[in-house]
Amino acid sequence: MPSRTEPEALLAPRCKVAMAATPEHGEILDIGGSCLKSVYVNQLKETLTAVNDSQEVPTMPDELLYDDNGLLIWNQIISIPQFYQTHDEIALFDRNSTEILRHVPDNVTMIDLGSGDTTKVDHLLAAFENKKIPATYLALDISRTSLDQSIASLVANHSGPDAVVRCGGLWGTFENGLAHIGKIKSPRLFLSLGSVLCNDPWPTALAHLRRWAATLRSDDLLFIGMDGHLVANDRKKIWDAYHSCDDLFRKFFVNGLNNANKLLGYKLFDEKDWDILAELEEVPTTRHRFYIRAKQDIVMEGGSVIAKGQEMDWFDSHKYGEEAVCLMCAKAGLTVIKTWKAPNSDFRQYLVRLREGSDSIEDHDSGISGVS
Repeated sequence: MPSRTEPEALLAPRCKVAMAATPEHGEILDIGGSCLKSVYVNQLKETLTAVNDSQEVPTMPDELLYDDNGLLIWNQIISIPQFYQTHDEIALFDRNSTEILRHVPDNVTMIDLGSGDTTKVDHLLAAFENKKIPATYLALDISRTSLDQSIASLVANHSGPDAVVRCGGLWGTFENGLAHIGKIKSPRLFLSLGSVLCNDPWPTALAHLRRWAATLRSDDLLFIGMDGHLVANDRKKIWDAYHSCDDLFRKFFVNGLNNANKLLGYKLFDEKDWDILAELEEVPTTRHRFYIRAKQDIVMEGGSVIAKGQEMDWFDSHKYGEEAVCLMCAKAGLTVIKTWKAPNSDFRQYLVRLREGSDSIEDHDSGISGVS
């Protein structure tokens, strides 16, 4: 799912957002989602400015990929047999939900960061229902349509006289979520499924984790799903996850290019002018990288040129093993309470809380470049 950036905070005074802390069962609160078009325009323009101003490869905003049509394509991609992360997380919830619930405080509010398709998480919610443990589930996402569909489906599964799980949506970005969650007074369980929260280069991922750690209270928990497959052992498995449905991925990116054109108001990204490419890196950590490359010089509005051969990153997937995730948590002031590993897989889920005075600190050196 997409990485979130900062500019939307600047638009907050012009955004009409919900004042309530939590939605009613089946309700979706606008916590900034109605302002996103302006945010995405700014992000895209910053990317295009960086083409000529930066020595680094610019990054296209991931949010361009996740409009209503893009989410439909994405849900098809994550359902293919080779996309192991989806199937591993479902298997982990089916095997371990009862144990997870033993660590969770009563009347917890779950906030699912970048929820997308909620099919996976409903395997966890089913455990709350089976054990008759009251809880609230809030899906945080940038797509209103996705939230409408997901929450309607969850409400259908969690209604009736015996239901104990309330479900609602928060429409907005991670930044909007960070600004909103202080209103929630109950114990909170933050869910980061599908390698969402740590899916960045080490320094960026650590910075994101530190920001969420700074919001945690003593009775809060963070639940992180993270892919730990590495090139050295699983090159083919990783590659197949992203290349067993190349036609779907191409539709996914072409849809994103079309969304960029709509935001700009002119056709800068013509499919025939761009190669959609991928590679698998091993250093400093395993990263599957999708990127686009200009086939020819492309003139932008105003006369600036995107030179032939210019690359722009789009949709990176970083992989971190157990040692790296535990180190990242330690450097963010967090302690890993429990780790669960998927059967025959290196996908793991981590239950994390704030570090306490009695916790040992494993803050040893790492071979990961950029650790700080």
